[in-house]
Amino acid sequence: MQELFQRYKYGILGGGIGLVLAILLLTMGFLKTLLIIVCIFLGAYAGFYLNAMGFFDRFKNNR
Repeated sequence: MQELFQRYKYGILGGGIGLVLAILLLTMGFLKTLLIIVCIFLGAYAGFYLNAMGFFDRFKNNR
């Protein structure tokens, strides 16, 4: 099972993202779904940026 997942992990991940996106579009509508996607990308960008700056390392080293 692990080998099967490793072989097709991008297809499985893409299918899962497509399923979630389709459910959001059908239940919430296009604009609300677009807002959610934009907020997710902004949050991920902020997280990567703060991680690259070493912001979270300050809190880890204080213990």
